Amino acid sequence: MRPLLLAAAAALAAAVPAGAATQPAFRDRVFAGSAPHKLQSAGPETGYRTQDGQVVYVRVSFAVSNGPAVAQQIVNFLGTRLHGLELGRLRVLIGTPAEIQAACGGDERVLACYAAGERRMYIPDRDPSAGSRVGFTRDYAVTHEYGHHIANYRANTPWPALDWGAKYWSSYKFVCAGVDAGRYYPGNQGEHYLDDPGEGFADAYAHLHYPDVPWQFNDGLRPDAGAFAAIRRDVLSPWSKPALRTLRGTLSGAHTASATSFTTTLDGSVDVRLAGPRGANYDVGVYEGTRLIDRTRAPGSRDRLRLTLCRDSSPSVGVRVRVLRRSGSGRFTLTARFPG
Repeated sequence: MRPLLLAAAAALAAAVPAGAATQPAFRDRVFAGSAPHKLQSAGPETGYRTQDGQVVYVRVSFAVSNGPAVAQQIVNFLGTRLHGLELGRLRVLIGTPAEIQAACGGDERVLACYAAGERRMYIPDRDPSAGSRVGFTRDYAVTHEYGHHIANYRANTPWPALDWGAKYWSSYKFVCAGVDAGRYYPGNQGEHYLDDPGEGFADAYAHLHYPDVPWQFNDGLRPDAGAFAAIRRDVLSPWSKPALRTLRGTLSGAHTASATSFTTTLDGSVDVRLAGPRGANYDVGVYEGTRLIDRTRAPGSRDRLRLTLCRDSSPSVGVRVRVLRRSGSGRFTLTARFPG
């Protein structure tokens, strides 16, 4: 299929079929704000230092025996996970499995949760009971929740990385096209939990450390070597801002058009702005190859086009931006910001 350049609203307006196919063996919850319930019987928030000098603040339930030792053990473990400076912004609450289930909303299937507004992971002090959760240990749950914490500190403009995954991974897995096609459901913690790319990112991050644990999420989000490479880049050298292309020139009766091109391997926002002379009428068009995607039609020469770049199976997309003179003449400046 051809790469698609879609208006931002259209990329989010996919029709969705019903029903996730299977019941998850491991389940967690993600909250944009705070967790639904507070754990009252817990000690004060205490800072524990990782091997690389970052400080993680931890509260431990009074029901957890030898709480300070458990807290330091988990902080030491977190320091062995692939991480950046976001580790020093993390808070953790450790409780018994029953306490964590209650704090995370009361669903007995939930082993842990992440509250983005608190920057806090709610995790159990022990492995889950045996049964269908083979391989899904406490440490696996901790690693998965830390994947959500990473996403909470990463950008994926114009989408929230917490729901869509971080920029390099999300682009590599063509999440935007999958959402548009109704295959993925960002932020869906209900019946489409297994189709939530935010969960797919967190679990792919966990599989980077636990490659032999069964994959339970949408098969289109299943990690491979390229996905792991993208996650490493998201963690260690994260995307922070769009690339910039500037074109300056002069249009007149003898020179009626000018263009610039760029190639991008990432999905995201394309923002094109034109500043031309007063009294002139210049238009801007955005093309994929020779195919016109969108253009301005308003009078004047101060125009703007905003699009969402959404690739569909193509590793890269070539985009051409063209300035066309309708009337008048004079110098112009065109700036194009794109994902990179």
